[in-house]
Amino acid sequence: MPGLLEGKVALITGGGSGIGRATALKSAQEGASVMIADYVQEGGERTVRMIKDAGGMTSFVHTDVSAAKQVEAMVAKTLETYGRLDCAFNNAGIEGTFVHGTVECSEENFDRTIAINLKGVWLCMKYEIPQMLKQGGGTIVNTASVAGLVGGPVAPAYHASKHGVVGLTRTPLSNMPRRIFA
Repeated sequence: MPGLLEGKVALITGGGSGIGRATALKSAQEGASVMIADYVQEGGERTVRMIKDAGGMTSFVHTDVSAAKQVEAMVAKTLETYGRLDCAFNNAGIEGTFVHGTVECSEENFDRTIAINLKGVWLCMKYEIPQMLKQGGGTIVNTASVAGLVGGPVAPAYHASKHGVVGLTRTPLSNMPRRIFA
């Protein structure tokens, strides 16, 4: 019996560990060809080995999602390798430095956390959406966190970035139909 994603191509950022890895493994198990993108090369390559060992189709592209040219190249590599893009899981993220308040948060920590967690999601969508529209549609899932819905006593940059992801996800995606589950 074919899997739910049979014949689909899935691009997963942050696929080298955690939720990204679990999603990549499940997507491959359901029949998708999976492009793993991660900043940590060893993690991405390990996920690729795990999928291939289970008989799945997968590739890896080293990507810093905060860099526009790298995100554009990531989407291009997915198209070059698999010919299309049906599903995108924009999951790459960092916690940043957990400090106890806004005053204690350094500018460097704030900028890096926002660049990865929020700008990275925006850049991914910026390059994924045109391809999906050209194909007639697709599915994009963005990872936020409960931190995107409530505040907390620590990690102001992390909370701000995850609130931003929720807001960005609720913003119209060009002419692409959407359903929001947040």
